[in-house]
Amino acid sequence: MAYARGGAQGTVELNWLESFDDNQLVALIGEAVSSNYALEQERARLAQAEQLVVIVRADRFPELDVSLGGTRRGFDDAGGNRVTVNSFDAGVDLLWQIDLWGKLSKTQQAAQLAFAAQQARLDGTARDLAIATASSVFRVMEARQLQQVAQRRLDNAIESHDIVASGYRQGLNDALDLYLARNQMERQQANLAEQQQLVVEAIADLQLALARYPDGKMLLEGELPIVTDPVPVGLPSELLTRRPDLQEAWLNLLSADAELAAAHKARFPSLSLVGGGGVASVEFADLLDGDGATWSMLGNLSQPLFDSGRLAAREEQALQRVRAAEQQYLGLVYSAFAEVENAISQSSSLAERYESFQEAEKNAHAALSLALEQYRRGLVAYTTVLESQRQAFDAEVTVVQLRNLLLQNRLSLYQALGGGFSAGY
Repeated sequence: MAYARGGAQGTVELNWLESFDDNQLVALIGEAVSSNYALEQERARLAQAEQLVVIVRADRFPELDVSLGGTRRGFDDAGGNRVTVNSFDAGVDLLWQIDLWGKLSKTQQAAQLAFAAQQARLDGTARDLAIATASSVFRVMEARQLQQVAQRRLDNAIESHDIVASGYRQGLNDALDLYLARNQMERQQANLAEQQQLVVEAIADLQLALARYPDGKMLLEGELPIVTDPVPVGLPSELLTRRPDLQEAWLNLLSADAELAAAHKARFPSLSLVGGGGVASVEFADLLDGDGATWSMLGNLSQPLFDSGRLAAREEQALQRVRAAEQQYLGLVYSAFAEVENAISQSSSLAERYESFQEAEKNAHAALSLALEQYRRGLVAYTTVLESQRQAFDAEVTVVQLRNLLLQNRLSLYQALGGGFSAGY
């Protein structure tokens, strides 16, 4: 079954980063995944989950303890003489809980599944970070291109002001035109200052992803790329195995199910083997002679009879965790489908808008040139020039913004499809 809103057919690109063919972008994403603080936290959590597997696995093996002790006791004998007695002992104790019903194996399985879920979480966090870093790079490029538009807008306003001022001095233009031209020039000066600040903030956001100090100063080459190749979307069923967040939720569900099985088996009888051996001597040097050696071995079978409902409550608690994990997984699956569907339809809408505004930009700049020429000849009012300037530069701004939106949509679609990258983490 294909997606309801269409989309390009074909196999999903597993390495979306290659489609941009941008070494700078690859380098920045590589820096992010090797330095980002959030990703380091997930690596630490993965290490914790790995050690938990070691801990619960150890419960399935015998526990062996070695002890060494010594005492000195003094007392008075019947004759009133002071007597001191030394006693030394060494022992080995063995405790082994037999996994009679598989409770310990289920606990180990739950820990292993939780570890695998954390690995999927790390993978998903790295992919999300790569997408976010690319998104920040494109926002910086957009902000800088919009700053260039703002600069051209100011330059155009200054040029128009000079034309109006020259005509005013010659008695050809009204004072109203001069005031309007001055107002336009000041407004564009303020607009440029605002856009310069937006560039600094965009760079600072990118620096945070790279774990750099956010001083807002960074050399970034190039402009927003134009990528027109369609993104193959594959089949909806493929999301279940390709998206790390869905894999994480599925593995967490399996882990919760294993914990439920362990909680149920905890209500059955348990069998333990307890063994011990040791030697005792009044002289420390004689401990290894073998004299006075003792040993014991016994089995212990216990069955919970009355615990005020504690074990039953733990099983019910585990059951509810399974049910919650099931609903979480189903919710994520349908959300994943919705993300892909929305990204597909948005892609088509943005492409149409971008094409239309490219034509609008050409027409608006042609109209601006004509309006300026006609104003010089006294054929139109200056308000016509102002309106032509507004439409021309607004169209230029919109084209830049739509180009960025197309890239952001492309990233969102890659992310929704579960595409990866090869920058390494």
